[in-house]
Amino acid sequence: MKRSIRVFSLIALTFATGVTLSAQDLGSANKLFGETKPAASAVKKKTTAKKLTSTTGHVRTERNKTAAASKPLAKKATAKRTETRKRTSSETSGKKITGKGANTAKTTKPLLPSQTDTSTRQRFSGKGVETAKSSATQTSSKSVETKITAADEARFEELIEKGNSARDDRDYTRAEAAYKNARAIKARDARAIYGLGNIYSDQQRWEEAENAYRAALQIEPSSAMTYVALSYVLTQPLAVANLSDRYAEAEKLARRATELSPRNALAYDQLGVAMEMRGQMGAETENIYRKAVTLDPTFAPAYAHLGRLLRRRGMIDQSKEAYREAIERSTDVGTTVLVAEVMQSEQHYADSLPLLKQALEADPRNPSALLMFGHALIVTGQYKDAESTLQKALSVGSNSYQADLLLASLYMRQGTYELAENALLQALRWTPAYENRQLAQQFVMLGQGYSKTGKSQQSQRAYSQAAKLDPDSGTLSGRFRQ
Repeated sequence: MKRSIRVFSLIALTFATGVTLSAQDLGSANKLFGETKPAASAVKKKTTAKKLTSTTGHVRTERNKTAAASKPLAKKATAKRTETRKRTSSETSGKKITGKGANTAKTTKPLLPSQTDTSTRQRFSGKGVETAKSSATQTSSKSVETKITAADEARFEELIEKGNSARDDRDYTRAEAAYKNARAIKARDARAIYGLGNIYSDQQRWEEAENAYRAALQIEPSSAMTYVALSYVLTQPLAVANLSDRYAEAEKLARRATELSPRNALAYDQLGVAMEMRGQMGAETENIYRKAVTLDPTFAPAYAHLGRLLRRRGMIDQSKEAYREAIERSTDVGTTVLVAEVMQSEQHYADSLPLLKQALEADPRNPSALLMFGHALIVTGQYKDAESTLQKALSVGSNSYQADLLLASLYMRQGTYELAENALLQALRWTPAYENRQLAQQFVMLGQGYSKTGKSQQSQRAYSQAAKLDPDSGTLSGRFRQ
């Protein structure tokens, strides 16, 4: 089978301690968006489409049917090169799992166009969206490709394959290096950029992922799946000032995707999500979700989103039926995780546990599933298992500030404030600027915890750190002296 790359994202995770982790409200799918450009011909790969038989969850899967159409490669150089192309073309590869007895399955996510190499990450506030667009355009315009030789073509395909394989193995450092090296060879081939976007999305590096998808659209403005990918990133509930503008743009992008690919169930599902994020809970959004399931009756995420919408509208019996359909159709890791995310978005953490456990049995290093599983374990009071799960999550991503935040939440619940402080300091190394206020709130809670145990010096230290992160907050006045 052809091989593609995966995409992942999370819903907003809100903990009892007040921690809100930025992630998508539509799901952490390993196989989310479209794929890379189609190869000249099909070659079976050792990575087959993985499937799970699961019971609950919410994940966005990238399906072969909905893959973005891309330009075929220039010409066949050697049999090896042809085979490599096929593996990096548009398709979702994931190994099929037929039940609990299935072995590890890595749902391969689509290859999203690489991000622009922005060394300075923009804050998503004010005109952050415009800034990201400008950055993507500048990078695109500066990339002037020289003539590509046959050797360059072969090297490019080899690097794309290395990036895909590394992503399958959750080795994001190696994957990022491979995609960047590939892009250096062929700056106007969107696959390397799309691949970078995928791994940034996997790790919830939303700024970089956004820049990547915008850069990809500069190269291939007719790629429906790239519109879906960018819309997906923009519907992340981040702590930014211009969130309503981002949601509005996300809706426009998803609508454009449905125009470019009218039979793409994923595009319609993403459109429904964007409309929900904008507060559109009426019949129009319901019809969009129903359109998605009509186009692809096996597409579980659309059923899960429909179930959530119906529940919000008070249509409980219909909601239960839609959720039942979603659970029944959750047959791969990506879909399973996405359905679990929808459940968590409605605070049904206990119900999400079986799905997430099943997903992790198939894909033990799935970063989205690990974070969500750890969160659900915390909420349900299973602290020991939660800690080991989150420690594993830390070993997967290259900037795992969300796992550190969850660990801090866990430790504060247990009253082990020194461990909580260490976790927050680790999170501080990776937290994007737009999350500073959220992190400051965690340091405030830490200060309160220290204060309750009579540790005034440590309490002042925590409040001081909070003030550095959020100097404009009036809530810290009087709590410490500079």
